[in-house]
Amino acid sequence: MNDTQAVPVSPGSPPAPAEPTTLLPSGTPETAEAAQAPVAPASGDASAAGEDRLTPRPMPWAMGILNVLFSAVLAVGWLWIPISLFVSGIAGIFALGFGILFLVAWFLLQRGINHLERLRSEAVYGEQIRVPQTRTTLRTGFPGWLHQQWLILSSQSFWRSTIHHLLKTLYGGIVGILLLTGLGFGTLAISVAVNPMVLDEADVPAASPAVLMILGIASIVVALAILFFSPLLDRLLDRGLLPSTRAAALRAERDSLTHEVGALETARTGAVDAATAERLRIERDLHDGVQPMLVALSMKLGMARRKLDTDVEAGKSLVAEAHQDSKDAITELRNLARGIHPAVLDDRGLDAAISALAARTPVPVTVDVQVPQDLSREAESVSYFVVAESLTNIAKHAQAQSARVSIRSVSPDRLQIVVVDDGAGGARIDRGGASTGLAGLDDRVAAARGALSVTSPVGGPTTIVAELPCAS
Repeated sequence: MNDTQAVPVSPGSPPAPAEPTTLLPSGTPETAEAAQAPVAPASGDASAAGEDRLTPRPMPWAMGILNVLFSAVLAVGWLWIPISLFVSGIAGIFALGFGILFLVAWFLLQRGINHLERLRSEAVYGEQIRVPQTRTTLRTGFPGWLHQQWLILSSQSFWRSTIHHLLKTLYGGIVGILLLTGLGFGTLAISVAVNPMVLDEADVPAASPAVLMILGIASIVVALAILFFSPLLDRLLDRGLLPSTRAAALRAERDSLTHEVGALETARTGAVDAATAERLRIERDLHDGVQPMLVALSMKLGMARRKLDTDVEAGKSLVAEAHQDSKDAITELRNLARGIHPAVLDDRGLDAAISALAARTPVPVTVDVQVPQDLSREAESVSYFVVAESLTNIAKHAQAQSARVSIRSVSPDRLQIVVVDDGAGGARIDRGGASTGLAGLDDRVAAARGALSVTSPVGGPTTIVAELPCAS
């Protein structure tokens, strides 16, 4: 809907500020390997799961090198155990079903290995990888435990962890082989270059000592360089394949909750300040406006009652004045009630309410209101007061020739209110001065979990932008 009251003003509104995103974790070390399609409600909100990771720590080179060397040791002394269990289980699955026992042993062993690999990555690299959504069984007892194990076994994250362990160990073994080969060849080449008698007993043609020396040194340097830079690929394997550790999940949850608590505290403070300012305004309006009018009305009625016995015409005149005073008091009370919550919002909606505000403003105002039908009552009310306070300030202080009001959705769940005038500028949010209208407006917007910005250079124009969540 679009209601135009006057010719629009050219200054455009500033772009909407970007919304911060937050990371919400889910899962525990035991259930973090479950598949991503939920069977039961997952812990945490998965809507932000794609919003990546926290900032990792710098590369710990010494720990990374030791970690790769440890993988090389595992490749020699350990890797054959889980592989043997898995191959034996597959090969013996048709031999009276005994292969299933090997597969169960492999699965339980592999789960422990995967958990230890996550702990190792966290201890060495401090990786904080995106937390996968989990699914848990709805069954209970031993059948529930069996079903949970099946969910873990059939999950993508379990097999990613398993492949990660295999590739990480093989990578360590390859680095170890290259390191030993390079160091061995380099040592041998240097030894022959220094002492050619080493190969005298062997019928092996040898190159010149200078060439052997160069080859030996180059071989050692390359081997050490491979070892030094090996943590880079090792860390990439963790990032690419390893589901997040419990520590990363706890850190992400902590940061998310800290951000949420901060937002709620800001909203609570804004609500308290806005309520206090509103109460003081109502007290001031009653004390300075309606109360004196009612006192004057009461005095005139008392004087009229005494005059009617002696001077009927004078008494009638006082009654007429009292009648007019009662009308003025009613009008004042209606304006006061409109400042608390305008009835036109409930009767005709935000578009009509803003148009009524523009019609009462002495400055020509262009109105452009395009809001969703399911706009929440809170967003509707705050939008009204943002425009009302802004137009009041324009009429009193801005010395403007025209103004423009625009209210529209900038995203499915975000409403933007823009008020622009071509006045003298210089408006700002002042909490310590005599005029605190914009400060109260800022508190009201903060209480609705929105944001208010005022751009008003001296000489104008003045632009007030408020953004509010508008989901009902």
